[in-house]
Amino acid sequence: MISILLVDDEVQFLEVTRMFLEKGRGIRVTTATSGDQALEVLAHHKFDAIISDYAMPGMNGIEFMKQVKALGDDTPFIIFTGKGREDVVIDALNFGADLYLEKSPDPRTQFSEMMQKVRNIVTIRADVQVAREKMRIFSSVMERFPGMIFRMKLNGRWAFLFASAGADRLTGYSGDTLVKGDPAFEMIVIPDDRERVDQSRRSALDSGGEYQVKYRIRTSLGEEKRVVEGGFVVPGSDEEILEGYILDLDIVGNGSVR
Repeated sequence: MISILLVDDEVQFLEVTRMFLEKGRGIRVTTATSGDQALEVLAHHKFDAIISDYAMPGMNGIEFMKQVKALGDDTPFIIFTGKGREDVVIDALNFGADLYLEKSPDPRTQFSEMMQKVRNIVTIRADVQVAREKMRIFSSVMERFPGMIFRMKLNGRWAFLFASAGADRLTGYSGDTLVKGDPAFEMIVIPDDRERVDQSRRSALDSGGEYQVKYRIRTSLGEEKRVVEGGFVVPGSDEEILEGYILDLDIVGNGSVR
């Protein structure tokens, strides 16, 4: 059920709109006849979307929206304007409105457009929230990961395209520093192990499969660490690209790798 707060000083318009939107459409509408009344409602209830007329006595729609935003409420906001009020539309969007609607002499068309825009904006907001939650979980996992995640390509030498924040804990060099190649990652690998690492990566590229290799690195502080690197060829790429991980063996232990 989608919940909407509808704000307009025209009581008849509110009632007709509420009846249309609620009629078997999975939408519940709460109405308010002024910005002040709407703020009182918002103090006690959350909504999936807010629709407000612009031209209201006292506090207009944009002023109402500003107060909503000032309270830290990021509920999707749709402004209703009169036809030809481009100045209002521009101001509304600049101050944080997500969408706008122009009032139409054809109520059925207007209500249908309103319903469609509400559904679209609620769906988009839900998708954004899911994406944010996934990013939060990913960031949390990365914070606890005993190593680093990477993407690299073979371009004369092995060059990082991406190195996660864990690179700093593992090597003493930030992910951005490694991507810039200063130093190049192969210079961190202990010289006696470099050829074996290179061969493992190239074998994966040749076979299109996965690889895993243990080796030693020298951190920025001069500490020697034992690590295990695993990865796979990125499918469908025109370039020779690998994605994978590098783990600190002293933390994960030998038993967790082949």
